Amino acid sequence: MLVLKNQTIYQCEYCGKRLLSKNGAKIHEEIYCSQSPIVKQRRIDEVKACVHKMETQWSPMFGESHLLEPDYDYCIKCNAPIWEIREIEGDYF
Repeated sequence: MLVLKNQTIYQCEYCGKRLLSKNGAKIHEEIYCSQSPIVKQRRIDEVKACVHKMETQWSPMFGESHLLEPDYDYCIKCNAPIWEIREIEGDYF
């Protein structure tokens, strides 16, 4: 957390978002900031601990919006797409 001089604004070290209170900046870095190593490690631990139940995401075809085609698979428990699961768990084909 960076404290800007001559101001009462706190800034996140990782994403640069400015917040008005010290407590708000601390909460942002520990819970909400997607670039924070704390949040990234928490996500990695969540995905590793999950027993994945996969489902297919369907999206409309280009030019044929009434037709759907499979887009990608994701886990319905931890909401991680298949490429994130493979990256974290090291499961490559």
